Amino acid sequence: MDEVAALLARMQELEPEVHVYEPTTEDLIQQIEAAFGQPMPTNYRAFLTHFGGFSIVDSPYSGIICGTIDGPRGSAWADTQRARAWCQLPVHYLVVQPDQDGFTCLDFSRTASDGEHPVIYHMPFRKTPFNELAPNYETWLIEDLRGMYSAWAEDD
Repeated sequence: MDEVAALLARMQELEPEVHVYEPTTEDLIQQIEAAFGQPMPTNYRAFLTHFGGFSIVDSPYSGIICGTIDGPRGSAWADTQRARAWCQLPVHYLVVQPDQDGFTCLDFSRTASDGEHPVIYHMPFRKTPFNELAPNYETWLIEDLRGMYSAWAEDD
C-alpha cells in the first residue's frame, strides 16, 4: 500500500477534496468478515488497515469508516447491503466503490491461487452484468489512482 499512499499524497497536492479516513482495527475487519461470511483477501485487508477508506471528490473507495461496518456511503458493508436491496446485487460481491451507474466489487465467487479475488464492475439491469477490471484489489486501486492522478496532472 506504499504506492497507494504516495499517490494519495500527490493527489492531495492537486485536489483539496481527497479525504483519507482512519486505519481500521482487526476487530472491525472480523465484524465485516462475519457479516459478509467470507475472510477479506490480503490486499483489501491491507487497504483497511492502512486507510480504512477514502474519498476523492464525490467518489468513495469503500472500506470501514466512522468506526463501524454499518456506516454511511463509503462503508463497504453498508454499500453492499444498499446494492443488494436496490438491484439484487449477487451475494458473492462486496462493493468497494459505488457510483451513479453501478458498483465496483470484489468477486468472492472466484479465487486466485494467492487467495485474492478479482475486481469487477457490476452494471445492474444490463444483459452483460459485469466487466472484470483487475485480478485483485491492489492492482485495481493503483491503476485507478494512477489514471486519475495523470488526468489531474495534465489539467494542472
